[in-house]
Amino acid sequence: MIEVLDTRFFVEHFFSTKPAVHEKTRDRIRDLRRRREGIVPLVVVAELVDQACRFAGRREAEQKAEGVLGSGLEIHPMDPATAIAAGALRCSHRRVPLADCIVAAVADRLGGRVVSDDRHFRELKGIRISWL
Repeated sequence: MIEVLDTRFFVEHFFSTKPAVHEKTRDRIRDLRRRREGIVPLVVVAELVDQACRFAGRREAEQKAEGVLGSGLEIHPMDPATAIAAGALRCSHRRVPLADCIVAAVADRLGGRVVSDDRHFRELKGIRISWL
């Protein structure tokens, strides 16, 4: 099944202090690459840079983003249909950030699930979610 990786996945992957968490995320990336079922919406890369700057500064944040871009996972730019679907989700769920609506729209359009522990995804009916 297609898995759409949210920013929370990569924050845990790069910055968790728990070795078991890092091992799980590393194995998940490896498995998704092998199966060719891992998707990273481009908005996740932008969010990762923003959030990683807070943990490690701009240089390291940009390096982490480059690592994701070169990871072998499929990078998914936003197309018009996804933009409309994400906007419609946001219209119906005002408390859910637009970036989360974009990630959810990508997962929904591809028939996949979002990999995240972000509570906002639970508010979006019909969006499948998994975590580590």
